Amino acid sequence: MKHKPLLAVAVITALGGAIWWQQGANSSAPADAARGKRATSVELSPVSSAPASIRLSTNGNVTALDRLELRPQDSGVIAAIRVREGQQVAVGEVLVQLDAAAERAELAKARAALAANQAQLNIARRELARSQELKQQQFISQSALDTVQARVESLAANLAADRAQIDAVQVQLARKTLRAPVAGQVGAISLSPGALVQPSMATPLLTITRVAPVAVSFYLAERQLPVVRQAQAQAPLTVYALNEADGSCHQGQLSFIDSAVDSSNGNVLLKAQFANAGKVLWPGQFVRVTLDAGHYRDAVALPVAALITGPDGQFTYGVGKDNKVRRLPLTLLAVQDELAIVRGVAPGTAVISSGGQNVRPGETVTVAKGKPRAAPAAQPEQASCPLPAANVGRTAEASAAAGVAP
Repeated sequence: MKHKPLLAVAVITALGGAIWWQQGANSSAPADAARGKRATSVELSPVSSAPASIRLSTNGNVTALDRLELRPQDSGVIAAIRVREGQQVAVGEVLVQLDAAAERAELAKARAALAANQAQLNIARRELARSQELKQQQFISQSALDTVQARVESLAANLAADRAQIDAVQVQLARKTLRAPVAGQVGAISLSPGALVQPSMATPLLTITRVAPVAVSFYLAERQLPVVRQAQAQAPLTVYALNEADGSCHQGQLSFIDSAVDSSNGNVLLKAQFANAGKVLWPGQFVRVTLDAGHYRDAVALPVAALITGPDGQFTYGVGKDNKVRRLPLTLLAVQDELAIVRGVAPGTAVISSGGQNVRPGETVTVAKGKPRAAPAAQPEQASCPLPAANVGRTAEASAAAGVAP
């Protein structure tokens, strides 16, 4: 199941130090007054700059690093099942024993043939030694010696064939004992002793799942990929998984970025690996994922309300000292709650945070009166997941409003 990611940024440093301000009342511009047109009233907020860490949040799915479906290599009847459902098994541990009476009989037959041919070969070699002495004394012909020599070589070849037959039967016999190729936990066992099994059977005898460590798969929008790759080039990236079932948070490391973007939805697959020592994360479970995507020494931030999405990308409206509106293109890096981290706008720029839907570039506006109000407080570092469950809803709304998640 694929999930469209919801983007979130935990601004963990002093972005909250910036003060949202509103300029004092200003009279209508002379040109508008002359025309008798009332200028649009807007509220302004300053673009701030401070250190910040970018965190991307989405939904993820726990997957096993190893999951094996056990089927026999040869047909046979189940003689015994040596494990229980849910049991932890080690590599090489016996899981299922198939009836091997026919293979054991075949092995005994092959070993008997080997012994008989070995005895014949010993006799032939002694006969060859006597024939060689007789040949030296000119008591037998060369052809007689060659006949004895050929018998020795034939028996030696038969002996090699017997050994090969024994090896083949031993392989067949070994296949009657099904062992664990990986360590893990035994899943549901579908059959019982006495059942006939075949290599082509649709239902496996049992499954073995490795539950520690585990991986978490999740998707991010392709527009976030450059930020992640740039941060990964500098240092390994930390990934947090919030288990909403019990509220526990688990820390892992980004281990995989897919080599291609899914053209159907514009998302890219990523995976993180978690030790899962307590085996709390379970394969198939859904978790809330937060990826630390790097730190900015001087992050440029502005209110989410100041962001506007147009046909050619995102931008904001700035207002100069002459109270004229300017269109300011920007690149949105991340967003959380009411703050967005962007690139392309200078710190200190006054941007329209309210009323921007009613203005156009070049228009003269009136700045509404109002008491300055503080920006949202920066989210502090936490020992648990950076984005607790209580913040998930607000993060989703802010991301959707900013248009940062498909």
